Amino acid sequence: MTKKSNIFAEIIKRAKMVDGVCPHCTEHTLLISVVQDYYRCLNCGGDIEQRVNGKISYFPVDLSVKEITEDGQEI
Repeated sequence: MTKKSNIFAEIIKRAKMVDGVCPHCTEHTLLISVVQDYYRCLNCGGDIEQRVNGKISYFPVDLSVKEITEDGQEI
């Protein structure tokens, strides 16, 4: 097995799949995680952060990139 396919195999082994309600599309769906505490909805593709505080909750994650000028204004 090549190094690249070895890395991919390790990622697949660590992936978690849970069911829950997506805060983006409000559907009961499967959520898949490759990175701890961050999931992606298999229905709409929305990114979600999982927080555990007495109960498991899912919150939308904004992954948009904003550019800021030197004077602190957004482009």
